Amino acid sequence: MPQQTLLQKLDEALARVRLLEREKDEAITRARSLEHDAKELRGLIALAESKAEEILRPASATSAPEDSKFATTGKGLQDLVEEGAIRNQGDLKRRYP
Repeated sequence: MPQQTLLQKLDEALARVRLLEREKDEAITRARSLEHDAKELRGLIALAESKAEEILRPASATSAPEDSKFATTGKGLQDLVEEGAIRNQGDLKRRYP
């Protein structure tokens, strides 16, 4: 009987080791997947940053017609937003005195 109990405990320990190995393999696979996702996200963030810089970079005088109301030579985004807000307040005062 003691031999059978020892064999049972050995089988239980072996089953536990196999379970832990399977969980470890799953964790490694998940970690690799997350690393791949993080690498992909870093690439997308870098691409988005470069596109944002490209969009927000002031337009050169040669690329836009001089009479264009969208020419932003030398102005940053904050300047444009403030000008728009001031213009909108003036319109409101004219329409609703």
